[in-house]
Amino acid sequence: MGRATEAISEGKAKGGKIKAYCNKCANETNHFIHQSMDVVGEEFFDEDKFSFDWEDSYQIIQCQGCDLYSFRHLNYFSEAREWISPDDFSDGTTTYLYPARTKNTLQVADYFNLSPPLRRIYRETIDCFNGESLTLCAAGLRAILEGICHDHGVIDGVVKGVDMSGKETARKSTGLDGKIFGLAEKRILTDKQAGMLHEHRYLGNDAVHELSQPSSTELRLAIEIIEHIFDSIYEIPEKANELRAKRQIRAQAAKLGKK
Repeated sequence: MGRATEAISEGKAKGGKIKAYCNKCANETNHFIHQSMDVVGEEFFDEDKFSFDWEDSYQIIQCQGCDLYSFRHLNYFSEAREWISPDDFSDGTTTYLYPARTKNTLQVADYFNLSPPLRRIYRETIDCFNGESLTLCAAGLRAILEGICHDHGVIDGVVKGVDMSGKETARKSTGLDGKIFGLAEKRILTDKQAGMLHEHRYLGNDAVHELSQPSSTELRLAIEIIEHIFDSIYEIPEKANELRAKRQIRAQAAKLGKK
C-alpha cells in the first residue's frame, strides 16, 4: 500500500439539481439535492510515481414532481474509466439510488386485508424481483400460494387427471396441487383462477426443486396474477361489505327522517 490522503466535506453538492428515476412518478424527473456528504481521496504508490483517486458523494434528494425523498450515492473511481465500445466511454462514475429503482422496478401495492405473514411474504417477493433474485422470487410466489391456502383453512383437495388409458382419475392430495383445487372446491376461487395458480406452482417447483431460474417477464406476469387474486379474495369482498354497511346506514337514516 502507498501513501493515501482523504478529505471529507459537507454540502458540496447541496442545492444542486439532477435527473433521477422516481418510483412514485414512474418516470425520470428533476430532483433537488437537500444535503450531501462528500469524500475525495487519492493514493500514491511506487514512490509517488503513480496514483489513483476516488470521490464519493452521499446525497439526500427530493423529487420535484411528487416531493418523495430518497438517497443517492455518486461514486467516481479513476481506474474504472474504460471504453465499453467504440462509441461508449465510461468516465468511471457510477450512480446508486436507494431504494434501488429503474423503469422495470415493481412497487409494493397496499393490501390492507392480507394477513401479516402473507403481506410480509408478498413484500419480500417483490424485493427479490427488484433485486434480480429471480429464483428466490419464484419460490416466494409459491410461498404466497401456501399462505393463501393457510389463511382459508384449506389443507387438501381433489386432483383430477387422466391415466395412461385415457380414463379420468381423481385423488385426494394434501400437496399444493390439491390445496389449489381445494380453494376452488370451497368457492374461494373460480376454476379458472385455480388454473392460473397452477402456473405459479410450476414456477415455484422448478425454482425450488430444479434450481431453475425463470425469466423476469414470466415473474412479472405471475406477480400481476397474484395481485389480481389478492384483489379478488381479500380486497373486493371487504369493499363490498363496507359498501353494504354504508348503504344500510343511509337507508336507516332516511327511514328515521321520515318519522
